Amino acid sequence: MSEIRYSKLDNRYVVIAPERFHKPNEAFKLNLQDDNCPFCKHNEHLLEHEIFSLKDNNGDIEVRVIPNLFTAVNLDTRFEIQREGFFEKMSGFGVHEIIIDTPAHKKMDAFTSKEYFFLLKTIKARVDDLKKDLRIKYLSIFKNSGVKAGASQSHPHTQIIGLPVVPVSKKEQFMTLLRHYRQYGRSLLREIADEESAQDKRILLKNQYFTSFMPYASLYSFEVMIVPNDDFSSITCLDDDRLESLGSILQKSMELLTSELGEFDFNFDFLEPPINKSFDSEDFFDDIEMIHLFALRIYPRIFHLAGFELSQDMHINAVEPEFAVKILNRSV
Repeated sequence: MSEIRYSKLDNRYVVIAPERFHKPNEAFKLNLQDDNCPFCKHNEHLLEHEIFSLKDNNGDIEVRVIPNLFTAVNLDTRFEIQREGFFEKMSGFGVHEIIIDTPAHKKMDAFTSKEYFFLLKTIKARVDDLKKDLRIKYLSIFKNSGVKAGASQSHPHTQIIGLPVVPVSKKEQFMTLLRHYRQYGRSLLREIADEESAQDKRILLKNQYFTSFMPYASLYSFEVMIVPNDDFSSITCLDDDRLESLGSILQKSMELLTSELGEFDFNFDFLEPPINKSFDSEDFFDDIEMIHLFALRIYPRIFHLAGFELSQDMHINAVEPEFAVKILNRSV
């Protein structure tokens, strides 16, 4: 049974999940089809019960959502906060879902814009549904692809972990956004996006609704951030036209990265606000629409994190973003 423990020293929550110890490590070279892959088309019988699916006009499944077999948290666990002497913990309540991005066993740089659209539409649907459970306060939506990025399954998939608390690092980030808004009357993320557009040194792509750029202070080499051109705080605010636009710019950004880096490991991080108010979000929750801007970050994992990064929580980026965007823009 998992627990969510609080480290007073690090000011961080830590998920203690013994079940994850038994997670298989199946990160292998990608085949176009793996007869034993439970995520592939025609292997639906190998999966646990389906939570959600999205079908095309012909009734064919494009995206499926299932429970994570090797869950970090459990929805059936009763949420409780406990003291263990001086230490603090809470029961391992939460939700852990796997989104099977596509029935096809292939790399994401080979995704069509339609496949990206269906994936994004599914993420939006799951956020809308999960926010109805008032016990869940925050959703972590992410993708691991490749061994260096922590993936244990090569079939493209995305994960959603719903927690009864807001991670401390996220709370600190939202408090920073709140302080900036109160001082300047504008969203910090919007100001960053506008400044990137104004300087035009690190812009990768732009379409009607979204802009893709390499942040001025990129944590990772060749890191890409995608933001809406209008002020939308969550993926749930995006209509189908904007989801198609986001899928298109995401597809092209991945193609450019692959053209330069070849087959590379990466993480996606969807920047979403808390979905329900709690004790740790009450200071900023009512101001979410003003202080937060939905964004998607792509973290190429071409270098390993080492001792300095881990001990100081400070990344070392070996590739200047201005140089990286010049390399990628040669392919545009």
